[in-house]
Amino acid sequence: MSSRKSEPDILDSRGPSDTRGAPASRDGADTLRTAAPAPASSGWADTLKANAPLPLAVLGVALLMPLVDSRWFGAYNARIVMLVGINIVLAVSLQLINGFSGQFSLGHAGFMMVGAYLAAYPAREISNRMTDPASTLWFYLSLAFVSAVTAAVVLGIFLLVRQSRRLHEAVPTLLLVAMAVWVVADLSQGSRHENPPAVFVWSKGIVAVQRAFAWLMEHGGPAAVNISAALPAAARAPVTFVILILGAGTFAAATGLIVGLPALRLRGDYLAIATLGLAEIIRILIQNSQPLGGALGITGIPKYTNFAWLYGAAIITTAVVWRIAYSAKGRAIMAVREDEVAAAACGIDTTHHKVLAFVTGAFFGGVAGALFALYERSITPGYFSIAKSIEIVVMVTLGGLGSISGAILAAILLTLLPELLRPIAEYRMIIYSLLLVFMMLLRPQGLLGGRELWPRRRGPRPRAAATQDRDDLETAVVS
Repeated sequence: MSSRKSEPDILDSRGPSDTRGAPASRDGADTLRTAAPAPASSGWADTLKANAPLPLAVLGVALLMPLVDSRWFGAYNARIVMLVGINIVLAVSLQLINGFSGQFSLGHAGFMMVGAYLAAYPAREISNRMTDPASTLWFYLSLAFVSAVTAAVVLGIFLLVRQSRRLHEAVPTLLLVAMAVWVVADLSQGSRHENPPAVFVWSKGIVAVQRAFAWLMEHGGPAAVNISAALPAAARAPVTFVILILGAGTFAAATGLIVGLPALRLRGDYLAIATLGLAEIIRILIQNSQPLGGALGITGIPKYTNFAWLYGAAIITTAVVWRIAYSAKGRAIMAVREDEVAAAACGIDTTHHKVLAFVTGAFFGGVAGALFALYERSITPGYFSIAKSIEIVVMVTLGGLGSISGAILAAILLTLLPELLRPIAEYRMIIYSLLLVFMMLLRPQGLLGGRELWPRRRGPRPRAAATQDRDDLETAVVS
């Protein structure tokens, strides 16, 4: 008996050759069935459906703006609506950190504080009542330059300390502890002198940085004023406002980078404690900064934030976070959230993606702070305490981790609920707290869980390609 199998036997022994599970035909190569093409996706319809909320939101803002800005609506109601918008920006930006990347940050109020103060100070002192955009831009450029030089010096010192581990692995720790004691002693003693002696190295360095910044502002200021004068008068205020918002957000992002690089090596409760401590450091530093008003804060800030600017920023924040979260980069971030070890084994740079989420969230947290400062007209360090960070975390958790629309919904509810309970002032916070407890007991996954209220765009599925086994089968049948 011949050892060669017949064509039907070959087909039987090989089984289904179609990658989609369809059985191969037994009538030879001419009738061999090919893989069925994947159903075509109606790209334009999916795109229209997925992006419909964006133009609808813009239209809603345009229609509601005259109502909110009218006297009939009332100043109290208008302020509540504005606080809702600020909390939406904060909750959506923190959702990218806590919800999508899986980090537990309790320091979002610190980024908000950086944005608020670095918009309020130049708006009051530099912008000439929102009419000098070039000087405002020069302020941020000068501050960025001296900050970069200072950061480079500090990084160089840190790298030198790190190299000392070649002597012994305990040497860097001892050097860092000694340096921390030295810095604290130097600053506490040097602050007593208007012009610290050379022996106070760190105090002298801070004075040198301040003088460098003042020199840059003094020598670049006249040229910046001339540039602003060349701009149309109607464009100066909005351009200044945009520069303030972007500048404040950029420095908040830089703060997030400085905080994130060392802190994101931690996980869970340890990361929460670290971010909380760093946020408190930011608050204490600003509270003891005399140019920023100290404990009294900053007053007399020009008011420019209105309904259109605020909710326009909320729409942009939502769109950017949405695009990041549901892109290839966002899926890598979510893979790190689910299992960091497995994600690293698949070639994902876990540190890069965690820092990306952290910096992006910090940027929009700073934007929210800038919008808040340019609306309230006065800010104090007490507003940006740990209570504010916890409030934002509650919004994200109540809406559902990993749900942007859930964060928006929770921000609206938790901003309006205390005001709706205001008639029963003595029991207001008790009822508010009980409602949160019952909500977490009855629905611990949050209002929406990980779902969204509007659909995500799904790209066309790729057509199944012929496998090597199928090519071998076709060759055997033909022969």
